[in-house]
Amino acid sequence: MNNRKTLNKDTKKMKLHPDDFIVNNTWIAVRVNESFIYVQGEPYDGHILMDAGSCFVFGFVFTKTVDIIPSENEVQELLKKAWSAKSEWANELIIPNNYPAGTVFADQAQKNGLHITYVNESDLDLIVGPLKQSFEEDFLRTPEKWS
Repeated sequence: MNNRKTLNKDTKKMKLHPDDFIVNNTWIAVRVNESFIYVQGEPYDGHILMDAGSCFVFGFVFTKTVDIIPSENEVQELLKKAWSAKSEWANELIIPNNYPAGTVFADQAQKNGLHITYVNESDLDLIVGPLKQSFEEDFLRTPEKWS
């Protein structure tokens, strides 16, 4: 049985908002950085798992860009961390279309009974946008901006 569904069929536009969700009913997996994160000269990506209704970030996984995506183990640990927040699984995981780590998140989430919904990444702007902006401003700021 394939329980994947896709929102935004055809050209339908839909901006999702936290008020559209019940807390801990829907989670979102997404890459949080727009540009690479450099640690000791090596480029990394940050992947987060968050609650759509509360915008609470359960945790994150950093992967070298050469690895491209988190491992199954890393994603499973992140999902377990999210479960431990309320001792229950969400019903749904939202994943942006064309998200390189989407497959590993979907596979691991489905093992825990979550339904997968794919959306355009831009539809998540009202939920994930402030987090990405804060991440860029606070975590990826250049030394010139530290003062």
